[in-house]
Amino acid sequence: MADKLEGDTSSGRGRTATPKPDKAKPGTAKPKRKAETPTLTDDLTGKFLRVGNKLYRTSGDRKPMVKLEPDRLKTSNIDALPDIVRIAKANGWTSIRINGGDTFKKAAYLAAAAQGLTVDNYTPAKVVQAEAGRVQTRLAERDKRREAKSSTDKSPRLAEAAFTLKTLSDRFLSQTHEQNARDPELRRAQSLVAQTIALARAKYPDDPVKASKDVEAQRQKVARRIASGDKIAAIQVRNQQAQRAREVTQDQAMSRGGRSR
Repeated sequence: MADKLEGDTSSGRGRTATPKPDKAKPGTAKPKRKAETPTLTDDLTGKFLRVGNKLYRTSGDRKPMVKLEPDRLKTSNIDALPDIVRIAKANGWTSIRINGGDTFKKAAYLAAAAQGLTVDNYTPAKVVQAEAGRVQTRLAERDKRREAKSSTDKSPRLAEAAFTLKTLSDRFLSQTHEQNARDPELRRAQSLVAQTIALARAKYPDDPVKASKDVEAQRQKVARRIASGDKIAAIQVRNQQAQRAREVTQDQAMSRGGRSR
């Protein structure tokens, strides 16, 4: 998608370029795309003061830094080009056409190259191409440093989190069922074990050894989930609380019924 970036500089005033219409063959004419005014992305909203489709840096500016027009971005300020190209890229532009003097075109080309956009109507000198390549290399190296720093910063936090989870898991195994049920950090995990205790007793009413094996297997399984950071919802606890609420409601209803007699 090639759109227009216009401007004027001391080395030459920009003129609006009108692209030559393609000669369409009969019956093959494509419907024209409706020109769209570029939108301002959230990350750039704080850099400008918007009045209609005019963008200012400060309230003291006499002239707008940028004008947003259908399929066009207009500016006379070279310093605004990096942000203008960001707006173009955020709006899905992959290439641009430049109107303006040589100084403006060079600056626009370098700003576009830094953002990965191509320029359709400007052929830079080899030294300008080399400068664009240097800018791209620096940006790539900066991104690598940021990525490496982010990975380095995360490593201690991840190690600390893993250590905390392992400690919590060990505590779960070392404490009794009653202690885990009272432990704010482990009561949800214990609710799963409590459910297994009830099921095992019902399954093996005359064989406490087998019931104990089922309970211990569940304890080990829940401990592994804790160590892996798996979030455990206290479903059984909520069900028990709901059951108690129903029982209380029923008892109250019966009491009221008894009093009413």
